[in-house]
Amino acid sequence: MLRKISLSDMKKEKNITRYGLEQGAGYTFKGWRLCITRGGERFVRYFSDLKSGGPEQSLAQAVKMRDIMLAEIEATPGAIPEIFGRYRRMGNEQV
Repeated sequence: MLRKISLSDMKKEKNITRYGLEQGAGYTFKGWRLCITRGGERFVRYFSDLKSGGPEQSLAQAVKMRDIMLAEIEATPGAIPEIFGRYRRMGNEQV
């Protein structure tokens, strides 16, 4: 279950930033960017507003994935490459 998050919460969310890619006359991507760096490894995932049903829903998905990943990293800090690799292969909707 995704927790309700408003756009005003975006300043409070660590590792998550608002992201928009402009190309031509308008934006071609609007959403959120999740970026976690641990042990010299970096994980980046984008959560599209369009595919998720709006900015609140895409933010909620990014927060959910971040929370799950950070809990796994805390439980097994030596397995960072494996954790990042598993989530790179996973789609946003599978979290």
